[in-house]
Amino acid sequence: MTETTERSAAEMRGLLRFAQGLGLDEATVREIYEAVGREAMVTGARDDTRMAEVRKRMFAVARED
Repeated sequence: MTETTERSAAEMRGLLRFAQGLGLDEATVREIYEAVGREAMVTGARDDTRMAEVRKRMFAVARED
Protein backbone atom coordinates (compact mmCIF):
# COMPACT_ATOMS: atom_id res chain seq x y z
CA MET A 1 0.00 0.00 0.00
CA THR A 2 1.06 3.51 -0.65
CA GLU A 3 1.22 6.09 2.10
CA THR A 4 -1.92 7.78 0.74
CA THR A 5 -3.82 4.49 0.60
CA GLU A 6 -2.77 3.61 4.15
CA ARG A 7 -3.81 7.06 5.40
CA SER A 8 -7.19 6.79 3.66
CA ALA A 9 -7.78 3.33 5.12
CA ALA A 10 -6.90 4.56 8.61
CA GLU A 11 -9.17 7.60 8.21
CA MET A 12 -12.06 5.40 7.08
CA ARG A 13 -11.60 3.02 10.03
CA GLY A 14 -11.78 5.97 12.42
CA LEU A 15 -14.77 7.46 10.65
CA LEU A 16 -16.62 4.14 10.69
CA ARG A 17 -16.13 3.85 14.46
CA PHE A 18 -17.40 7.40 14.81
CA ALA A 19 -20.34 6.60 12.51
CA GLN A 20 -21.47 3.71 14.69
CA GLY A 21 -22.27 6.14 17.47
CA LEU A 22 -24.26 8.27 15.04
CA GLY A 23 -26.14 5.32 13.56
CA LEU A 24 -24.74 5.83 10.05
CA ASP A 25 -23.93 2.97 7.69
CA GLU A 26 -20.68 2.43 5.84
CA ALA A 27 -22.10 3.41 2.44
CA THR A 28 -23.18 6.81 3.75
CA VAL A 29 -19.81 7.44 5.38
CA ARG A 30 -17.93 6.41 2.24
CA GLU A 31 -20.13 8.68 0.08
CA ILE A 32 -19.47 11.67 2.35
CA TYR A 33 -15.74 10.89 2.61
CA GLU A 34 -15.33 10.64 -1.16
CA ALA A 35 -17.37 13.79 -1.89
CA VAL A 36 -15.40 15.85 0.60
CA GLY A 37 -12.16 14.37 -0.74
CA ARG A 38 -13.01 15.49 -4.27
CA GLU A 39 -13.89 18.97 -3.05
CA ALA A 40 -10.70 19.18 -0.99
CA MET A 41 -8.59 18.32 -4.03
CA VAL A 42 -10.14 21.21 -5.95
CA THR A 43 -9.80 23.72 -3.14
CA GLY A 44 -6.50 22.45 -1.74
CA ALA A 45 -7.96 22.04 1.75
CA ARG A 46 -5.67 20.70 4.46
CA ASP A 47 -6.24 17.24 5.93
CA ASP A 48 -7.55 18.53 9.24
CA THR A 49 -10.01 20.82 7.48
CA ARG A 50 -11.13 17.98 5.22
CA MET A 51 -11.72 15.57 8.10
CA ALA A 52 -13.60 18.23 10.09
CA GLU A 53 -15.88 18.72 7.11
CA VAL A 54 -16.49 14.96 6.84
CA ARG A 55 -17.48 14.78 10.52
CA LYS A 56 -19.68 17.90 10.17
CA ARG A 57 -21.56 16.31 7.27
CA MET A 58 -21.89 13.04 9.17
CA PHE A 59 -23.53 14.92 12.05
CA ALA A 60 -25.88 16.66 9.62
CA VAL A 61 -26.98 13.39 8.04
CA ALA A 62 -27.46 11.75 11.43
CA ARG A 63 -29.69 14.65 12.56
CA GLU A 64 -31.88 14.21 9.46
CA ASP A 65 -32.87 10.71 10.58
